[in-house]
Amino acid sequence: MTDDKPSTELTQQQRAAVGRTTRNGVSGRLKIALDDMIENGTPWEQAAVKSSLTVRAMRLALKRPAVIRYLRDVRRVWLSSATGQNLHALARVRDQDENKAAAVQAARSLESLASEQFGEGPIGLGQTAGFVIDIGPDPAGLSVRITSPLPPRRQGDDAMIDVTPDEDGAE
Repeated sequence: MTDDKPSTELTQQQRAAVGRTTRNGVSGRLKIALDDMIENGTPWEQAAVKSSLTVRAMRLALKRPAVIRYLRDVRRVWLSSATGQNLHALARVRDQDENKAAAVQAARSLESLASEQFGEGPIGLGQTAGFVIDIGPDPAGLSVRITSPLPPRRQGDDAMIDVTPDEDGAE
């Protein structure tokens, strides 16, 4: 009786494709190198060599839109996971007594982040459009903020002026 089962050995082409990236995708050795760059901060040349890629292949891969998208997505995930730690670090700086200027700046940063996330915060601590003039030699010196007296306009605001031309061409 003969065994007609297909062989489980890889063909020469299959062996050559192990660890390679698919067309318009990110996988294999390239994915390992890109993940090393984001997670460990490894320079791209060293990440390429560590994952058995040539520096030229890595440089060419970094120009591809699929690779740029992958890097952007992985970076976004990494930043999201690190953000919680940043808030705790700011709170520790705010609560310390050795450097009062750093404590004040950390408190301002926390208030600014809160107003960005949840809307209007205390007056003067949120981001507004306008100009800031720093007066003084150090960063904790006096600053003058010049802003518009009107609140920022939002879509659907009744006070908005429509400047789209009419159908007959008149404004």
